[in-house]
Amino acid sequence: MKRFLALLMCLTAIIFATPVNAAPSSLIFITTPSHSQIDGLFLDDQLAIDLTPTGSIGSLLYPTTNRNTRWEVDPALIEEVILMSNGYKVLGGTATTDGTGRDVAKAFLARLSALTQLGQVDAMVYGNPSEYWVTRLTPHEHTYLYTASQVRLATLLKSSVGAPLNYVSTKYFTLPSQSVVDLRNDYAAIQSNAIYMAPEDLDSARLSLVRLLNPQMNQSRRFQLIEDLNVSTTRLNQNIRLAPGRFTVTSSSQKLPITVINDFPGNAKVDLIISSLNERVSVDDIRGVEVNGKSKVQVMVPIKVLTSGTSGLSIVIHNSKGEILGEPQLYSLNLKVISPIATWITTGAAVILFFAALLQSLRRIRKRRSS
Repeated sequence: MKRFLALLMCLTAIIFATPVNAAPSSLIFITTPSHSQIDGLFLDDQLAIDLTPTGSIGSLLYPTTNRNTRWEVDPALIEEVILMSNGYKVLGGTATTDGTGRDVAKAFLARLSALTQLGQVDAMVYGNPSEYWVTRLTPHEHTYLYTASQVRLATLLKSSVGAPLNYVSTKYFTLPSQSVVDLRNDYAAIQSNAIYMAPEDLDSARLSLVRLLNPQMNQSRRFQLIEDLNVSTTRLNQNIRLAPGRFTVTSSSQKLPITVINDFPGNAKVDLIISSLNERVSVDDIRGVEVNGKSKVQVMVPIKVLTSGTSGLSIVIHNSKGEILGEPQLYSLNLKVISPIATWITTGAAVILFFAALLQSLRRIRKRRSS
């Protein structure tokens, strides 16, 4: 009996001492192409259906798997879910309607928050873009997106999350040539204005572009959201601008008052690159113009007029890096002035006529005396 008990104890010790292999971990991606514009207006209400516990996205938070399951979550999706939880509008024809997914969004966020507290959530690259197109269109964003996505998701969920390890989507997908041109122009506008933007606004602008590179997004929605981004970057380009105007010039040397407006919160230093539309006017560039945030300043631009008539000035604003901000501003000039050259010609002609008349008079006098 004692030998049996001793043998049983040995077997028990061996069983408990033998390590049990952990169940293999699984990885679940929580993402979907964007449904909303930059202003928060939703293009449809499909996300309200997808977020339900039986929907294509909501059901992913309720797997029958082990505790080693990890969720990689798209911050762009969570931004939209938070918008929904606060009440939102859906675009419908010529008017907007109230969205139906407010309560569904709140339940989804509660479930995700519980998973986050267990340390089982990592961030995906914002918007789940194609690495191919990120590298092609926005090469400076490739590495930045890892950190930016982690910070954005952690801020949204108010909890620490893991950083993305790589791009989930890596392959090429067809992007129409006009879309490529539009996105490149939008990216150029963001880069040109970056030095004047608040950090949080700059991050949002950069992220709003890459979310459009999601390979699962259908072409119709992509066109709508690219057009929305075009409008946004056009407004961005107008934050530093020139007030319109036209001038009548009555002097051969005159200074024209040009107003520079800065709608950014911080101060801006810019250059005015100026060219004349014809050779009637001579003008030079004005560099190092400083404009305080949310204010305007008047710059006196000296010009020299060579002859009367009509002309104009084309002025383009450049940032301190030499990059163009916005579109050129044209100023029409009505030149009502006699130039120095014309004055000399007129004066010379008058002198010649005077002496000619004087000579004619002398000849008449001599002729009378001789007769």
